[in-house]
Amino acid sequence: MSKKDKKIEIQIKDAKVIVNKATIEGFELLVGKKVIGQIVEIDGKFAVVDKENVSGFHKKMDDAIAAIIEAYNLNH
Repeated sequence: MSKKDKKIEIQIKDAKVIVNKATIEGFELLVGKKVIGQIVEIDGKFAVVDKENVSGFHKKMDDAIAAIIEAYNLNH
């Protein structure tokens, strides 16, 4: 038996993101009303923020988004 692929709508919106107790303009990724990840641009790289700490840097925003979606899919 195979699982059917579920379509999930992900929204990206502008947001103020807290990183190491500093507030930075960034983005939030949402599934419905639940925030699944946050991204900020630091020194020309895109940082994935998890629980107010940077969990990884990516050269492109698309790579940062893919990392958040991948982590979300592994955990849900």
